[in-house]
Amino acid sequence: MGLALLAVVCLAASGADDLRAQNGVVFDFHLGYKGMAGDLGEILDGGVVGEIDFSYQANAFRYGIGFNLVSLDIVEPYDSLSVSQVAVNGFAQWLIRPQARLIPYLELRAGFIRYRPEGDAFGETDPDEEGENPGTSVSGFEGVLGAGVEYFITPWFALDLSAAFSYISTEEVDLSAIGLDPIGKGTAYSVRLGATWKP
Repeated sequence: MGLALLAVVCLAASGADDLRAQNGVVFDFHLGYKGMAGDLGEILDGGVVGEIDFSYQANAFRYGIGFNLVSLDIVEPYDSLSVSQVAVNGFAQWLIRPQARLIPYLELRAGFIRYRPEGDAFGETDPDEEGENPGTSVSGFEGVLGAGVEYFITPWFALDLSAAFSYISTEEVDLSAIGLDPIGKGTAYSVRLGATWKP
């Protein structure tokens, strides 16, 4: 009985060593949901978010750049309109237990964000050659605080579940055409499920 218990402990220890965090390039892909709050939440509803990250892992830390796209709906009664969001940010992750199969982490992100209204209710613009009126785009800053957990199925591939809170500040969006005051600040929350690959 004692030998069997010792064998199980040794196997568990060797499995952890096999999954030890290694320095090198890491790729992440996530899909999830992003909801808006604050002033921006008065006009923007939630939407699907897709994100791709490229990073370099050095022991218990990863440093990289991320790209994400979101299609946000407009709240009623303007729900026939939508807004597309593009963001590019730099990030740092702290892997709290880098040698484990189940790795919790914290992350900070900061970078550029751009909103493009898909409709003419957000400002006066000239129709393009195809007769569409995309509205006036605005740009700004997004800061993100996130937390998540990775579960390594193999030493090179993991499932990733995370959540994040964002602060957003952009140029003011002209909403006079729909009877609202200009807005340019807000907050957001997101939940994401994805995969991590360490080639």
